Amino acid sequence: MREQPTRINSGSKRARVWVITAVILITALAAATFAASYQPPYKPSPFEPDAVAGKPEPPENFGYSEIDAAGRFTFGLAGVMYRQEDGSLRVYFSNPEESEAYLMCEIIDPKGATLYRSGLLRPGEYVVSLYPVTKPNHEAVNIEIKVYALDPEHYYSIGMVTLDNILQLY
Repeated sequence: MREQPTRINSGSKRARVWVITAVILITALAAATFAASYQPPYKPSPFEPDAVAGKPEPPENFGYSEIDAAGRFTFGLAGVMYRQEDGSLRVYFSNPEESEAYLMCEIIDPKGATLYRSGLLRPGEYVVSLYPVTKPNHEAVNIEIKVYALDPEHYYSIGMVTLDNILQLY
């Protein structure tokens, strides 16, 4: 007696092709959605658009000095900061020529909100004024100044310094 192999018919080829195509499209759509919404863990700040090459020469009443941050990095900053009528803040923030780091400055109010933030400064650059990130109120306020130092090649942190100060009115 001749035996015939039993073949189970689970559906037509056309139906299987549609199912496989649908699975591939759904997978591709999920991958594209993930790729479009992916945020890297750290995105470095842009360079300061108002940076000037050289060393600042602020008026004496700004109390400008260079600060050595525990031998890790050095920066220059005005000790007396005046908020201007347009809301900008005169800081004379500088990165010395001999520096081996990119520097960034952030000024924070007592509630932890960022008032001003610089972009990255390359060695030998400075910025005179910072512009507000949030709308400043028009009164003298205690502030924290945070200066961040980053490795120029990999943007790894070299260190950070926090200074307390008072933001003066114009």
